[in-house]
Amino acid sequence: MRMEIPKWDLIIAHPPCTYLSNVATKHHSLNCSPLNWIEGRTLNRIDGMDFFMRCMMANCEHIAVENPVGIMNTAYRKPDQIIEPFMFAISDNEKVTKKTCLWLKGLPKLNPTSNTERPNNAANGFYPNGHAKTWEALVNIDRAKERSKTFPGIAKAMAEQWGIYLLTILKKAKPIG
Repeated sequence: MRMEIPKWDLIIAHPPCTYLSNVATKHHSLNCSPLNWIEGRTLNRIDGMDFFMRCMMANCEHIAVENPVGIMNTAYRKPDQIIEPFMFAISDNEKVTKKTCLWLKGLPKLNPTSNTERPNNAANGFYPNGHAKTWEALVNIDRAKERSKTFPGIAKAMAEQWGIYLLTILKKAKPIG
């Protein structure tokens, strides 16, 4: 049985970033990839952009779309907020950097919930090119899978802060009793 929902109350979308992130951009260059590979990735990028925009334009007054810095920052618009896990850390393994963009519609920006200072990635060591290693370089599992996860502290802040915000709006809109 298929259920039709005419309008959502809240959408928090996490579209796949495989073809939308800045990391994917280098694979759209003939310096890095053969033309037939670029053509396929470009079609996948267009599909990803379409899905992102369908999330943003959904029939809902309150929308948050999350993605890393990437093509949507220029193809659509700059994000409303850029957050990092350390700003919402609830455990030591969340005290890391990983820029995450939020495009918001009808929702306030998230307030940081942790007083953790920006971690020093240099403490993790350096790559041969001189760039500091970030947290995922130290993880011994699938990097792509690990990077795609939403950190629990960020998820908690979204649920609590936006949940309270929406409940406040509902209380004002509908008289109690």
